[in-house]
Amino acid sequence: MKSILAATLSIVTLVSSALAGPVDDMLSADRTFAAMAKSDGVPAAFAAYASDDVRMFPEGGASYQGRDKLVERFAGWPDGAMLEWTPMDGAAASSGDFGYTWGTYVFTAKGEDGETSSYGKYVSIWRKDDGEWKFIVDIGNQSPAPEPAD
Repeated sequence: MKSILAATLSIVTLVSSALAGPVDDMLSADRTFAAMAKSDGVPAAFAAYASDDVRMFPEGGASYQGRDKLVERFAGWPDGAMLEWTPMDGAAASSGDFGYTWGTYVFTAKGEDGETSSYGKYVSIWRKDDGEWKFIVDIGNQSPAPEPAD
């Protein structure tokens, strides 16, 4: 029994190590995507990292598909609004070309009463297209504001 458990743990460790590379690559792509949103703007970043057949699931709205539709929808991005996100973790298929990342986000915009922020979490599903990670699905929803640190 102990040898079966040891063999199982060894296999799980080997598989986990083999999948760490693609997960790290996806997380790196997600972090670079987030950095581009800060430097070049949210619409440009989403257009650059979306696959041609992307499916978007915006909170409170109907889903839509296609990079062209994404670009059209982001054309109305509010001036001065910012979406910042932090990738937390992910998982990858054994093929190394498909997986997901998840994390938290903060959306900040200027309103009539000054700057407002909303918080949330997201899941992005990624596929490697021609050697580059592109997100094929994006899902996010709001969360309560984080608890203040003591």
